[in-house]
Amino acid sequence: MLVITSHIDPLLLPFLTAGDESEEGMVLARLNAEQVEPTVRPILGSRLQPYFRRSDLNQDCSDIEEVYHDVQLRLIKRLRALKQDPTDKPITNLHNYVAAIARNTCDEYLRRKYPLRRSLKDKVRHCLTNHSEFTLWEDTEHVWLAGLAGWENRWGAVSEFTATSDELYERLGTQLQAVDVQRLKLHELMMAIFKIALAPIELDHFTALVATLWGIEDHAVQSFDGGGYVSFDQTVDTGADQERVTEQRQMLQLLWREICELPRRHRVALLLNLNSAHGVNVILLLPATGIATFEQISQALEIPPADFELMWADLPLDDLRIAAYLGASRQQVINLRKTARDRLLRSMRLQPRS
Repeated sequence: MLVITSHIDPLLLPFLTAGDESEEGMVLARLNAEQVEPTVRPILGSRLQPYFRRSDLNQDCSDIEEVYHDVQLRLIKRLRALKQDPTDKPITNLHNYVAAIARNTCDEYLRRKYPLRRSLKDKVRHCLTNHSEFTLWEDTEHVWLAGLAGWENRWGAVSEFTATSDELYERLGTQLQAVDVQRLKLHELMMAIFKIALAPIELDHFTALVATLWGIEDHAVQSFDGGGYVSFDQTVDTGADQERVTEQRQMLQLLWREICELPRRHRVALLLNLNSAHGVNVILLLPATGIATFEQISQALEIPPADFELMWADLPLDDLRIAAYLGASRQQVINLRKTARDRLLRSMRLQPRS
């Protein structure tokens, strides 16, 4: 007999007491239409749209649907587990639980598909929380708002006062026309934006503004050159024939497997300071190409995901920080990375060519 705890949201009782698959399916459909979709859709729109280009509308809709279905699958899996044991981590508020799943799923999607933008967002968040002139707060709808110190008291939890992206783009383009924004430090650019906006801005929209002004955009990998030892070639080239693209991708996959075969300290020294010849942080691009997910990189480094998440915003790390992490000297870190590159170069040269 199914025992229902009083801590479970009453909205879930029809599902938990459904007698067969047909009845369960009907209840799930009703929950989705009345509770899940009205909660999830606004969150997806708010979090994902700042990352999309207007020219990619069809692809944007497809991506939003992909994330939406992922949220649905995660929720159904959790509800079925709850039905098996209602006393194990009961869902006391369905709306809040669904909203949390939606936000987490969006974050995972963005980290995987837009690693450069995600890295920028982490740096913006760090700046907001570590500079006294800025502030970051969460409103009653769990929307993160960025602004100048003291604004949280003026606007509180009313996110409707945030300026829209279109308005800000136009005003920023006009008022910063004479400013070389590329030379501004992050906190200087953030201050300039707030002085023009004169109102709080949602964190994702604010990150999108900074990315646009600085020309930061996630592209297919253009040439991962690790300083002359290992070359990460272009994996997606619209001008290349399909056979060449396939060959390049296979080489990248092979290189990643070889990296994973390195001793752990060599992996850490290499991956935590993996820069291209043009200063691109290569590790951020690995998820974008599908070569390795955030979780796979974390596993390869043997760093717990929660700890690696904290490092992610600061990558690439300098040799002194890596040395402190490994309990080694700076020169030892340099030597570990050089040895790793030399070993990878030898391994790749020994691979048979088609």
